[in-house]
Amino acid sequence: MKKQDKLFSVEDEVALHPELDRERTHAEKLPEAPEKEANSGACFYSSTAFEPGVGNGDSPEYRELIRMEQERFPASAAPVLSILAGVAGGLFAVPAVFLDTLGSSLGFGFGLGALVLVVVGPFAEETLKQSGAVFQLEKMRGSIRYDWQFFLSGMLGGLVFSILENLIYQYIYLRSLPPEKLADVMAFRWTICTALHILCTVISSMGLRRTWRESLAKERPFRLSDAFPWFLAATAVHGLYNLSMTLLNPFDV
Repeated sequence: MKKQDKLFSVEDEVALHPELDRERTHAEKLPEAPEKEANSGACFYSSTAFEPGVGNGDSPEYRELIRMEQERFPASAAPVLSILAGVAGGLFAVPAVFLDTLGSSLGFGFGLGALVLVVVGPFAEETLKQSGAVFQLEKMRGSIRYDWQFFLSGMLGGLVFSILENLIYQYIYLRSLPPEKLADVMAFRWTICTALHILCTVISSMGLRRTWRESLAKERPFRLSDAFPWFLAATAVHGLYNLSMTLLNPFDV
């Protein structure tokens, strides 16, 4: 058939041959771009509110991430790092000692001194004493393997802070007291006050431990805000102690 005759032929007429339209459509259809894999490149340090796949109790990627982080820290390093975290927390909390002095100098007349002594000062101390443990949770969570690490770092943080606070009181704030009264006050501080600081850090350590275990069980990142009620409980215990000592003033200092 000549080229001119083929142009006017009915063989290519879609109206008479509907199957031609389907064939051409299928031949001319462009290939679809492959879909991106769901949740590719998800960052497990981000909020679970934006990552539905994280925190659903079935996240093999998150378990693998934890395993990889644990490989960076041998099990033998776990207690050493917790000891360092506790000591660091006790050191970082030392500046909060001066809040007590500020509260005492302001007095209870306008309520500002009471606010500093009962709320601001205790909250600052209880938060900073756990700063080493919080850093470990946020930046070196692979080094945390056992529950007792939280109590080790917390008790050390309370002990180190209490020792430094007692020395500051003995050689700076109370150095003008008569030797007999100074001995009585310091005997009280080395026993009761030291026990108080350790008790409060144990309370906040319970909150950190529980929040850490929940993050592992739900396979989602650690959230410090979940431990906040425990920090408030430690602050309340500390604040009630400060209030009672200020009102009773058993040593008249």
